[in-house]
Amino acid sequence: MSWYQLSIIVHLLAMCFWFGHMFFWTLVIGPVTNRMTPPESGQTLRQVSLRLGGLGWPALGVLIMTGALMLNFRGFGLTEVVSGELFTTPFGRLLGMKFLLIAWMIFYQFTAGHRPAPRLIYINMAAALTILVLSIFLVRAPGFF
Repeated sequence: MSWYQLSIIVHLLAMCFWFGHMFFWTLVIGPVTNRMTPPESGQTLRQVSLRLGGLGWPALGVLIMTGALMLNFRGFGLTEVVSGELFTTPFGRLLGMKFLLIAWMIFYQFTAGHRPAPRLIYINMAAALTILVLSIFLVRAPGFF
């Protein structure tokens, strides 16, 4: 197994962990705490946060590191990303859309992630599913392995 393949496996595991963590907070904890009274919901959120609250952000860090590593393996460095040269190809445009959606999800999680915001939840879920679809197209791009 090459380092590139290992980085793909770690990236996929971190992605499953990040999305799973986000979906858990959005689809399980949010609706449960919405049905509770304020003192009880605060205590429940605190208890769950102490156990599971900080697990999504480290997964995001792993995603960023392995994503940068995979781009480097494909011959794209920080210079190509910052200059915009990467985004002139079809692969780069798909990757750019993925980056924008990931930026949306990070913004959402940072600002409204653990608060009830029903409409934003659906937008965030749509962004997550779109990221998965774009990732499949990127994987199918020539020169994947």
